[in-house]
Amino acid sequence: MKEKPDGPPERKNIVGRLYKKDDCMKKDARYTAAQALLRMESAGAYSNLTIDSLIEKNGLDAREGAFAAALFYTVLERRLTIDHVLAAYCARGLASLSKPVLQTLRLGVCQLVWMDGVDDYAAVSESVNLTRALGCAKASGFVNGVLRAFLRADKAVLPVKGGTAERLSVEYSCPVWLVEAWLSAYGEAAALRVLRASLGRPPIYLRANTLRVSAQQLCERLAAEGVAAQLAEPPAGCLLARGRVEPESLASFGEGLFHVQDRASQLCAAALGALPGERVLDVCAAPGGKSFTIAEHMENSGELVARDLHQKRARMVQCGAKRLGLSIIHASAGDAAVYDASLGSFDRVLCDVPCSGFGVIRRKPEIKYKPQKSVEGLPEIQYKILKTSTHYLKSGGTLVYSTCTLLPAENERVVQRLLDETNGAFNIVEQRVYTGEDTDGFFVSVLKKR
Repeated sequence: MKEKPDGPPERKNIVGRLYKKDDCMKKDARYTAAQALLRMESAGAYSNLTIDSLIEKNGLDAREGAFAAALFYTVLERRLTIDHVLAAYCARGLASLSKPVLQTLRLGVCQLVWMDGVDDYAAVSESVNLTRALGCAKASGFVNGVLRAFLRADKAVLPVKGGTAERLSVEYSCPVWLVEAWLSAYGEAAALRVLRASLGRPPIYLRANTLRVSAQQLCERLAAEGVAAQLAEPPAGCLLARGRVEPESLASFGEGLFHVQDRASQLCAAALGALPGERVLDVCAAPGGKSFTIAEHMENSGELVARDLHQKRARMVQCGAKRLGLSIIHASAGDAAVYDASLGSFDRVLCDVPCSGFGVIRRKPEIKYKPQKSVEGLPEIQYKILKTSTHYLKSGGTLVYSTCTLLPAENERVVQRLLDETNGAFNIVEQRVYTGEDTDGFFVSVLKKR
């Protein structure tokens, strides 16, 4: 099992380091980025899997691959901003354009605005070449005209019509309805923090396997492997890796000295407060990061039952536990929304439910373009899983409800519904929203069963 950090690589200034203006490989990188963007729109795939598979399929080397990924993720991240720019210079209207032509224009604006290592002439001329490569040669003059009009206007961006939500939507390339939800829930200052954190390269946090190594010892070991890392506590055992890192390629990873896990997820696992010798249930465990951290807190003593809906994902958890030497983890398949009396009762239960994922946009930028209606049914599913989870908990036990999203409907309101419908059987010990400043966006509620 490889706990690979999912998310875009560094985008800013990458071209200047990895890609020369006159390199003959440029067309391949741009073509690959365009292919990936087209596939995302047609198939609704995962961004990291899409671009990685195409880079490999097209035989791009490290420099080409880095440039293709930078283009792909920047367009994906900045799509609404780019489309606002294009709408001012494209008289035909974006809706009338074929998908290949639209993606070519988006890539062109991306290079003109965000790719410091590509000069303006190359950005335009290579966009024209790309139309031909994509089978849209007749549109080459149109693409050339739109991009040159943008240049003649000194890359001016027209003011946004509307209020604060509309302005922030364009500035941070986030749908208006989602911006409005954050403004309403958290206020403008916090909403701005969320929006700023949603762009750019996500940090890579590691969790030291404290059964085998201390956090400081892991820092020293990583340094010996050429990786700069520093302590990022609390929580204890958390490290921040610096620079471009492929953790799963390190010998220390293979030796089970750490797993990849965002700081917010580590804080969530710590909030459960699991102790050695206890019996703990993780009802939605895959890919396993929180189970691993909890088992380490338990000093690999007791029992941790890790459940997932699909057997394949349960095996993924078991494989990761084996690499880390966590023998108390027993993974199996099961529906978290359906009570299974054969599991017995537990001292602590982690209920990290499926959610809209709006707290991890910087890792998976495609998430923010979900239609609002597609997430409206989630609170009912989440409540059903939470209510089912309470039946496994012993009296006096601790239950943690968590999500990686930032919508009160999926967070505070689900918890409040449980409090209202269980007639005082639970009380809140602690509840916190992480708005993405130095962690992923995350919600954690710690409940005690009376």
